[in-house]
Amino acid sequence: MVLGLPSCRLLRSNQPAPQPAKTFLHVTNGEFLDAVVYVVDRGQSVRLGVASSNRTTTFEIPSHIVFAPRPLSFLIHPIGAPSQPSAGDVVIEPGDDIDLRLNGGRVVLTKRPQ
Repeated sequence: MVLGLPSCRLLRSNQPAPQPAKTFLHVTNGEFLDAVVYVVDRGQSVRLGVASSNRTTTFEIPSHIVFAPRPLSFLIHPIGAPSQPSAGDVVIEPGDDIDLRLNGGRVVLTKRPQ
């Protein structure tokens, strides 16, 4: 029984697991109304938060959504308005910085250079 204990010590690592790179979405809302922002992954919408009108708001996309390169889209729901503009699918990688501009009912999505 004593012989098995030292081998257990070898399985543990004192080094912490590497943290995944953070992925950010910067929403510039040029509209009069605040808007709720969602990330859409394989048909499932995950609420990121509220983008205030006439401001830029930054959201962190959860790492359980962006753990590898994958196509995602973003849905914008202006509070008090019937329209829901959407950005088409774009491949997002861990560590990306994405700009989303909402103006005149249109959504423009771009990636910042790394």
